[in-house]
Formats: sequence, structure tokens, C-alpha cells
Amino acid sequence: MFVAMGCTTTPESKIITIENGQFMRNGQPYYFVGTNFWYGAILGSEGEGGNRERLAKELDFMKAHGIDNLRVLIGGEGENGLLGKIEPNLQPKPGEYNDEVLAGLDYLLMELGKRDMTAVLYFNNAWEWSGGYTQYVAWANNEPVLVPRVDGWFSYNTFAGEFVRNERAKELYYNHIRYIVTRTNRYTGIKYIDDPAIFSWQISNEPRAFSSKEQDNKEAFAEWITTSAKLIRELDPNHMISTGSEGYYGCEWDMELCEKIHAIDEISYINCHVWPYNWKWMRGDKMQEDLQRSCENTEEYINMHIELADKINKPLVVEEFGM
Repeated sequence: MFVAMGCTTTPESKIITIENGQFMRNGQPYYFVGTNFWYGAILGSEGEGGNRERLAKELDFMKAHGIDNLRVLIGGEGENGLLGKIEPNLQPKPGEYNDEVLAGLDYLLMELGKRDMTAVLYFNNAWEWSGGYTQYVAWANNEPVLVPRVDGWFSYNTFAGEFVRNERAKELYYNHIRYIVTRTNRYTGIKYIDDPAIFSWQISNEPRAFSSKEQDNKEAFAEWITTSAKLIRELDPNHMISTGSEGYYGCEWDMELCEKIHAIDEISYINCHVWPYNWKWMRGDKMQEDLQRSCENTEEYINMHIELADKINKPLVVEEFGM
């Protein structure tokens, strides 16, 4: 954990970087405890869903308990009223932004800065709950978005898998990156590219190739991750960049693909997520029986990614975990 030593520092000097596989801040090793806080920007809004008093209480509670790094959704895409989808949305139409949610993001970053906390900000989502992949495909093709609880998971996976091949959908996403990264915070006057409250930019929540026997998307997926990382780096020379990947599991059980996307020069560190129940290591009606196997599988899974971290000399962040 970083502790201020009473010296005067510029915002740029407090931005977290990496040296020889180690997170660093102000020339000292930097450690953190994090949590997912996807709704932070919405809570910071003065509009629908906003509650700044609650936001302050939650941030103070987390800070007091040693949590100083939050993983935050920049904003959702698409229309309201879809089953299983968050509201309000940041981007109801391509390039059209809800200013109240933007203000919430600015406010959140200001409040994090006051508490010496940081945020991982992710742009996109492989899953439907914030729009993400399928919303960009729907916009690009001028067709309705699929809802997995209505249309089924096979149809959803096929539809989502088009994202990494659809040039129009990807360009809409790249425009979103350009818009957000080049912002200046209305409350602090700090450009996002200079804000030490940002730990890293993240390409997507749990990005996947959604490859199948019919359509192998792995190469297109890796190219999209590469292009996204290079674009972010062109816009922001200061902050770290991460994938948001689940690791081996999210790379279609392909460790070569996992290494490929994390070895990209612009990608600063490795991500992995661990979900024993979702991955069927643990059965809901036999949790006690399956606990030992889940622990063993989890240790093996993390160790796979530690080996990768050692191989490419980058830090590893176990970013999501839970039964």
C-alpha cells in the first residue's frame, strides 16, 4: 500500500507504473486490495440512480477497511427497458452521451483522488448486462439487440462473436475510447490522461473471442485487443492498460491465446478471474464435497497465470473471484 511521506508530488508522479514486473508509485513498490464497483459512475451522478451521499459512505467504508482500488464500468450502452440490463446508460445511441452519467464519472474520480484511491476503468463488456459487444453489433447492423434470457445463450454467443469481426461495430467502440480518454474532469480540471486516480484503462470486462467450430474468432480477437491497446496508448502515454480477461478460461481454454493478448507491448499486466461455481468445479447441491477440488483447481489456475507472469515479466492481478 502506498503511504505519502510528506513530500510534494505532481499528479503525474503519483500515476502508478511498472518497473521490472512490479507496480510502482513515486519510486516505491505499490500494493493494493481491490473490489468490483461497477456502478460507481452511476452512483456519482446527480440524475437517475445517483446518490452522492451513499457514494461517500461506501468509499469511506472501503478505504477504512483497506480497499483502495475499484474496478468501475465507464458506462452502459443502448436503450432502457431490456431484460437483465443496467440503467441508466451512458451511451444510449452511438456517440450520444448521457451527461449526468459523465458527471458521475468525473465526480467519482474526484472523490477517489481525495482518498488516495484508484480505479480500473473498463470501456466494454462481453456480456449483455451493460450493452457491450452485442449492442455495438446491433448498432452496426441496424438491428435489434439480442437478449440471452429471451433469445437463448447459443444465439447470444453467435451474435456476440460477430463483434471482433465487424469493422463498423469496432469503429464505434474505438470512437468511444477516443471520447472518454481525451476528457477533462469538470470538477478538478485534470485531464483524464494526467489523473492519478486512474489505475489503468481496461479494454473490456471479460473479453472473449466467442470462437466455435463454425467460426474461429481467435485471430480477430487478438487483433482487436492489439488495436485497442495501441489506440489507448496513442491517446494516453501515462496510464497502464489491461485486458480485463478471465485468463485461460476466457481465452477459450487456450493458454497460447492468453499469452498472446497479454504479451502485447501496450498491455501492462496480466488479468485472471476465478469462478469455481460458474465453471462447474463446484455443484450447488454438493458444495462441501466439491470444496477441496475447487480449492485445488483454483490454486492450479492461479499458478498457470503466475507462470505466464514470470515468463513475460509482467505483474498478475487476480481481478475477480468468488464461488
